[in-house]
Amino acid sequence: MIQAVSAVGGLTANSSGTSASAASGGFSSMLGHALQTLDQSVAQAEQQGINLASGTAPNIATVMTTATKAELAVDLAVQVRNRAISAYNQMMNMQI
Repeated sequence: MIQAVSAVGGLTANSSGTSASAASGGFSSMLGHALQTLDQSVAQAEQQGINLASGTAPNIATVMTTATKAELAVDLAVQVRNRAISAYNQMMNMQI
């Protein structure tokens, strides 16, 4: 399952201006946290969709908002991946 990217928006800055997850473990820690948050966001949207289909969802606006947030988070993750691949390809094409 895809990990959550909504963590990118959920990162909080500590007093020195760096994000809390980046200060504790670096880039890989931050990326892992972001992917976990993306996964949670997608799982929550799926669960609310199931609740809507079964008639137990409180209202459709909440379901649609959650689904849209999850969709935007996945789109952001795909664009970040595309940029990383593009940067890697540019580095591989550099002449030494």
